[in-house]
Amino acid sequence: MRARGSVQIRDLSAASGEQVRGWIDFGETASGSLRIPLVLINGREEGPRLCLTAGVHATEYAPIDAVMRLVQALDPAQLRGTVIAVPVTNVRMFESRTGFVSPLDGLNLNKIAPGRADGSISEILADVLLREVIGAAEYHIDFHAGDLGEELQPFAGYSLTGFADLDAKGEALARAFSPMLISLSTPESTIPPFPGSLSYAATRNGVVSILAEAGGDGTLKEEDVRVHVDGAMSVMRHLAMIDGAAPPNAGTRCLAARDRVVIRAKRAGLVRLTARIGDRISAGQELGDIRSIFGEVVERVCANGDGIVGLIWTHKVVNTGDPILRYWITEPA
Repeated sequence: MRARGSVQIRDLSAASGEQVRGWIDFGETASGSLRIPLVLINGREEGPRLCLTAGVHATEYAPIDAVMRLVQALDPAQLRGTVIAVPVTNVRMFESRTGFVSPLDGLNLNKIAPGRADGSISEILADVLLREVIGAAEYHIDFHAGDLGEELQPFAGYSLTGFADLDAKGEALARAFSPMLISLSTPESTIPPFPGSLSYAATRNGVVSILAEAGGDGTLKEEDVRVHVDGAMSVMRHLAMIDGAAPPNAGTRCLAARDRVVIRAKRAGLVRLTARIGDRISAGQELGDIRSIFGEVVERVCANGDGIVGLIWTHKVVNTGDPILRYWITEPA
């Protein structure tokens, strides 16, 4: 698909060299319509169509801010192709500051794709997104972060399909986005993107779709936003949608995920972690401790293997079996 002339999604249409903003209705509640905000940025010159979605989990603020900034910064007069942007996908989660699941039906939008046209409201939203919005593009970035209570190591992921041409493009997009870590998953693997996610479902529809993660725990840190903005701009340069070359080492020195392992509490109490996101850890290394209500150490939290700390659950009190930390097992990409 190429951007030549106008681009239209439902009633929203952008002529060549134009940016247009509007809404797509996809359902209603007793109090009114449910809508998706949509921006079409149609370049003057021919080029690919790239869809950007953020706010699938709408307390992941760094990616939402990044897409907002990209919408403001991209000049259609300097753009080759079209950018289709959804700054906040799950508006009801956004306005209610709800993590993980929709307050309307209790479903996680990133676990139910491709959705159903005759399903609940989250399933309908997934269906509309994949058929009409993401499906209108050749390429797609789904921007995420750690949700509430999660600190996250930035990475980019692509779900392998078994189709060599599609997979080569997907890996190239992940490498273009991330200078740090890429996750190339299969349907059976323990690394994302997983079945049920928008990115996974989009690849099964023939769209080159990557998952991009940076930020977390309900924060809005400039360094996390920059990971998303810089990654998206690098992808657009890779696709020749904007001028400029990607950094010479982009994606060439990053690590590839092979597996990931969760460390759980064996005892209950107050967690004091010394490990931090991005730390390299080795088997047997002490990462912190758990203290009883009287302040006594009841457990030394130790690594059970070698890897890189990829996610820390930020709750400070744990029960037996609660997750504390997850680390990536990696190899050179």
